[in-house]
Amino acid sequence: MKSRLWTIYTLLLVISIVLAACSPTPKPAESETGTSCGTVELQYWNPFTGPDGPFMGQMVDAFNASHPEIKVTMTSQGEYYTQLATAAAADTLPDVAIVHADQVPTQAFRNVLRPMDALVAEMGIAANDYPAGVWQAGEVAGKRYAIPLDIHPMTAFYNADLLTSAGFNEPPKTAEEFEAIAAALTGNGNQGFDITGGFPIQQIFQQMLHQFGGTEFNTDGTEATWNSEAGVKALQWMKDVQAKYSEPNLEVDAELNAFKTGTVGMVWNGIWQTSNVTGEGVEFDGRATAVPQIGPQMAVWAGSHQLTLPVHKTIDPCKDQAAAIFIKYMVENSVTWTNGGQIPAAASVRASAEFKAIEPQASIAPSVEYAFFPPSIPGITDAFGPLGEAVGAVMNGTTSDIQGALNDAAQRANEILAQNKATYGDAPTAP
Repeated sequence: MKSRLWTIYTLLLVISIVLAACSPTPKPAESETGTSCGTVELQYWNPFTGPDGPFMGQMVDAFNASHPEIKVTMTSQGEYYTQLATAAAADTLPDVAIVHADQVPTQAFRNVLRPMDALVAEMGIAANDYPAGVWQAGEVAGKRYAIPLDIHPMTAFYNADLLTSAGFNEPPKTAEEFEAIAAALTGNGNQGFDITGGFPIQQIFQQMLHQFGGTEFNTDGTEATWNSEAGVKALQWMKDVQAKYSEPNLEVDAELNAFKTGTVGMVWNGIWQTSNVTGEGVEFDGRATAVPQIGPQMAVWAGSHQLTLPVHKTIDPCKDQAAAIFIKYMVENSVTWTNGGQIPAAASVRASAEFKAIEPQASIAPSVEYAFFPPSIPGITDAFGPLGEAVGAVMNGTTSDIQGALNDAAQRANEILAQNKATYGDAPTAP
């Protein structure tokens, strides 16, 4: 009897061992990255070394707190693009990096950035949530290299006290309103509209060029076209308003400094100047709003910070999945970034009640729908050099020949474009 029981017991034990061996091994619980990667560490680089940096730090801290299995370490770099180039040569680039929109094609062709089409599809991020211009800025040679985080547009700053004293309750939205207000505020030691001869004078010209129906380059970015009739109209308008309403030959930031004294009605500059010339930055009622439409069509110069995936010789799928989660989080929570002086690029964020409660960003935000960006051509920023020199020369009185200055700048830019074509080739080589 004992022998029979022992035989049955032994048989059952063997069966249980066989069944255990045949059963699939249980998978580890999935992590926040959507894989069994465990804790994933990401390096995130950006150029935010100014007062906007702490706001980006808040976003990273919030992400880390809500995603315990992904640890993001943020590094803000000076001499940013030099740092990226050095890291690319040593294969020590970060996992995620901020790149300015006008630098995306250059960095892609230099093999600092790699395409991210598949991950973008997984994130569920699509073109219909963005203004067309800023979305297209992240595409190079038919592939997606960047996701827009923000848009920082040209902004109109005005002294509401001066406007009110002259009988105006609102800032100008049209050319007629602009002229009326600027004229009314000019005199008795005041200037209606100060315009510098330094930065951002080139960007103001680009804005007016587009408003008068022109573009900086042809469709494929092989030829400068700012010496068109629209370009002449744009620069002539700028010269005329300088003569009528502004102090002459103002250096970089001189118009801002004059505005802060309370003797200037209006200035145009980047949205990043908001804290400098409004609110506690001035001793009067300084405000910010969208730039007016002066030409036949609305257009706004703007820049954009974009989220990218740098190149690595060995791609880690776990890091890429974590990077996708991080990028999507940054986009969806970019209302926090608004407090750093930016406009969220995603329309869904701009439509939120939380964003609409933040001023003056909410008042400026509608203008980003008209934002334009350079063609997605490597080295395109080099070609703007001659344009900046020409516009500065006209505004500072070095030359009065507007057409001649624009023609010369276009010719020199075309030579740069041709050289860049030979240098960079037709498409990035990074996979």
